[in-house]
Amino acid sequence: MTPNIKRRLTVSAICALSAVASPSLTGSGFILHEQSISGLGVGFSSGAAGMGDNSSMFFNPATLTMVEGTQVTGGIHLIMPKAEFMNKGSMGTLAPTQGPDATSDKILVVPNLYISRQLTEDLVVGLSSTTPYGLATSYDDGWVGRYIALETDLLTANMNLAFGYKVSERISFGGGVSACYGEAVLSNALNLGLAYLKAFSSGQIPANPETLALAQDVQANLGGTTYDGHVELTGDDVGYGFNFGVLLQPSETTRIGLHYRSKIKLDLSGTADFTVGVLTPFFSESYTDQGGQVALQLPDTAQISIHHYMTEDWAVMADIFHTWWSKFDELNIIFSSGLQQPPIPEKWDDSWKYGIGTTCNITGNLQLRGGLVIDESPVPGDEYRSPRIPDEDRLWISFGLGYQLSERFRLDVAYVHVLVDDPVIDNDTHTPGEHLIGTMEASVNLVSLGGSYSF
Repeated sequence: MTPNIKRRLTVSAICALSAVASPSLTGSGFILHEQSISGLGVGFSSGAAGMGDNSSMFFNPATLTMVEGTQVTGGIHLIMPKAEFMNKGSMGTLAPTQGPDATSDKILVVPNLYISRQLTEDLVVGLSSTTPYGLATSYDDGWVGRYIALETDLLTANMNLAFGYKVSERISFGGGVSACYGEAVLSNALNLGLAYLKAFSSGQIPANPETLALAQDVQANLGGTTYDGHVELTGDDVGYGFNFGVLLQPSETTRIGLHYRSKIKLDLSGTADFTVGVLTPFFSESYTDQGGQVALQLPDTAQISIHHYMTEDWAVMADIFHTWWSKFDELNIIFSSGLQQPPIPEKWDDSWKYGIGTTCNITGNLQLRGGLVIDESPVPGDEYRSPRIPDEDRLWISFGLGYQLSERFRLDVAYVHVLVDDPVIDNDTHTPGEHLIGTMEASVNLVSLGGSYSF
């Protein structure tokens, strides 16, 4: 195998890696809004204006001034997405790509933990552990979109040290600093049969009876899985960021919150593990395990929220949330050999999320919650949507309740159903030589349970 062939084939493998991070279907892109169970019950429509417990510090650290004494809040969110792909004529370079349709329904578990302590009448500090970004998608080996996506996992763990300071009865401000650990795993199949035919027809693989017979068999099975390879890329890194917010209380019945969270850059470094399969004698030197790195920028966000008591027991709220997804323009994967794939275009747009919600105190101990959310997708068109990113506009319908079990402990429960506009995939931009065409039926259910303990 000549150096040029080795370089060309390795670059082809790299190009097959379509993304290192992708969304869950709950929030636009791969953002996870599930950071507060009390907030989830109203669709986070009171996000930056607070819901009374210290989990609101994620959406605005200034809301810490609403929490007296010491409080611990924790919860678990069970995210159950489902995305069913239906093939509508996917094509490879020389033949239709064969394989069945597939469904991704991998469950994602998101934990949150918050601790706050009031140091003075005006100053409260807090520490949180959250998962602000993440996803889990998984498709069966051999499915029709295998050259774009098989397994995709993104995990983030964010530690934020924050404070809230009450300037007056009407104004509070707060800020925080974050350390965010990110870990990603992705895999996809490699069309090595096509690579073999190209190398054979150009004379880069010498012609003889054995290689000719193999070429004929590869041609007969083109589009199938017989001559597929496999690649899995893993990487991790730690990045740093900050956030700050303001809480305004123009009256005893109204709160207005504003919050900004900075971007965080992750240089995910790790390994690329290649499996060549039956064509190992020809490609073992080309597809060698090696180190790899990709830069991933978690975008900055901003929001404004308002919370207003209509009566002593009934409140309404609204929220506007903006994400600078336009920073996610392309992905560059670099390997330790010095080879770099051509940029993978993403070209995402900035997105908006709009929420309204309400709470009603049924008794002194029981509060019912509800919310509606319109969440825009950042994916600019069908040609940039992939099964790693089955992202479309969505509507959240949320319900929740809080029950004061004792003077110190409150139980919180929430349920959300997310209706996703059926995504259309017409993608020939993520893996050279592959044109994945189809539709997806997608939806998400969330169940969350947790509570707050004050002392």
